[in-house]
Amino acid sequence: MTWLAIAGSALVTYLVRAFAFRVPLPSALPPRVARYLDALPAAIIAALAGPAVLVPNGAPTRGPELAAAIAVIAMVAWRRNLLAGVLAGVASVALLRLVLAA
Repeated sequence: MTWLAIAGSALVTYLVRAFAFRVPLPSALPPRVARYLDALPAAIIAALAGPAVLVPNGAPTRGPELAAAIAVIAMVAWRRNLLAGVLAGVASVALLRLVLAA
């Protein structure tokens, strides 16, 4: 049964990814659609990370997570690079947890 679930997941994943290659898009997307697609990765990351940062385990945080979130927002606003923001957030959390634990 496990192998059937893995094979089914692989098939669905392949079909979803292959669909993008088979469907021709217009050569130039409308500006609104292009802006939407450009903002989508940041919106997904914020939707996934936001609740974990602000209310982990059902209790509001005032610790390193919130400071790291602010560092991520500042880095992405400054560098316009999501990877740099994620690295700044990870480094901030690690450093603040190390400093606050001592």
